[in-house]
Amino acid sequence: MTSLRTWRPVPKWITLGVVIGAVSGAMAIAFYGSVEWCTRWLLGSLGGYHPATIAASPGGFHPASGFTRMWTIPLLAAAGALIAAWLVSRVAPETAGHGTDVAIRAINTDPAGMRLRAMPVKMIASAITIGSGGSGGSEGPTAQMAATSASFIARALRLNYEQARTTVTVGLAAGVGAIFRAPAGGALLGVELLFRKDRELAMLIPSLIASAVAYVEFSAVYGWTPMFGHVPGMAITSPAQLLIFPLLGLVCGGLARLYAATFYGVEWLFGRLRKLWRPLRPSLGGLLTGALGLAVPGVLGPGYGTIQDVLSPQRVLHLSLLVLLVMPLAKILGTSLSISSGGSGGVFGPGMVVGATAGAALWRLAEAAGAHTLVSASPALLAAVGMAACLGAAAHSPFAITVIAAETCSSGWVLAAALLAVPVAVKLMGSDTLYRAQPLNRKELRESRKEQAGRTAEPVPAPQTAASNITLAQDAELPGNAAMPDTHGIP
Repeated sequence: MTSLRTWRPVPKWITLGVVIGAVSGAMAIAFYGSVEWCTRWLLGSLGGYHPATIAASPGGFHPASGFTRMWTIPLLAAAGALIAAWLVSRVAPETAGHGTDVAIRAINTDPAGMRLRAMPVKMIASAITIGSGGSGGSEGPTAQMAATSASFIARALRLNYEQARTTVTVGLAAGVGAIFRAPAGGALLGVELLFRKDRELAMLIPSLIASAVAYVEFSAVYGWTPMFGHVPGMAITSPAQLLIFPLLGLVCGGLARLYAATFYGVEWLFGRLRKLWRPLRPSLGGLLTGALGLAVPGVLGPGYGTIQDVLSPQRVLHLSLLVLLVMPLAKILGTSLSISSGGSGGVFGPGMVVGATAGAALWRLAEAAGAHTLVSASPALLAAVGMAACLGAAAHSPFAITVIAAETCSSGWVLAAALLAVPVAVKLMGSDTLYRAQPLNRKELRESRKEQAGRTAEPVPAPQTAASNITLAQDAELPGNAAMPDTHGIP
């Protein structure tokens, strides 16, 4: 099998694409099922609260239930975060925080060095965190798990740096494409996500192959319905409606910047709590998230059901305007408290919730102001384009996220309308990013690797004391920390 690295490019990447896609699809299936089970048992059975579901759920869309045992929600979120953080700190500290950033860093620095043990730890910790009410997405854990499995494949085949880098990127793309039922968008993510201001076009074909395989595998188990179903009302019916999309881009660009600033600001604040036992930090974040969720229920869990909710004009008109205006800010704060504190989950999905609710709020404001000529009869298109504008800007992946938004809503209108909103949001975002592991471009990555190689070639320092080893081990546990454990060949 190790001779595969010497094959010609076309048969090699077709073969690897199929294998990686199959493994990534299995990761997505397992994690999706884990989150569903934990949510049903923890939030549902113990907490007496059932979050809104999506059209692609086994039972279809159902709005969120009311709270029957309100006092349990903050306690559940705190307990779930505590258990998950303890597991992470004991077994695989690199699984703390949002998994996509860990995967990006590994791809650009040591793609064959991701530890295999991170897969089950990330799955269990994230499922417990999200299922108990923590505000986190499912794509980050899936991306890290799929990338870890691809890293193991690269290590087993003894692929060189560039081949391993492609292999792990393909795994990440396939995992995201499967969990969102968006194979084309997942493949494009492999092209865009690695840099803030650059693209890796060589990743496209193998990512397409793997993402398609993972999507077919995932859909064969959980159904072929698009994530949010076939959403009606996705259309621009008059030229005047074009005017509101640049405004939406401004709003979502500002929210994207606020998301990144809040996320890392909260991480800094929790990092100051050095005297607090490390697993208690996510537990405190979970407690605060649970309390916030009592006021704004859409904060609890990944929030995909909230997106489904705001795609319907009847549901949006039923919500209070104040809740709609507060929802994007509350989701940003809840996600920051849950994940920046050291919890395990994704930040990708919550970014979509922020953009979708911002689009719905803008539609509701236009309706309330009587500006009916500026909006269609449904908030669906504004909500979908809001997803693309907010997350596309925050992740510096505008094309990929736009295609994901179109695929999840099964509408080509998203692609057209996004042209007026997404560039505005990206421009406003500038070089800020939600993923700090992203280098600016390939030149910066090459310079970073040269510097790293120079440090590696320096004389080996004197052995460290036990105290300094403990400090380094603690630093490696920080979410988003660039320090990664030296794990070559260690599962």
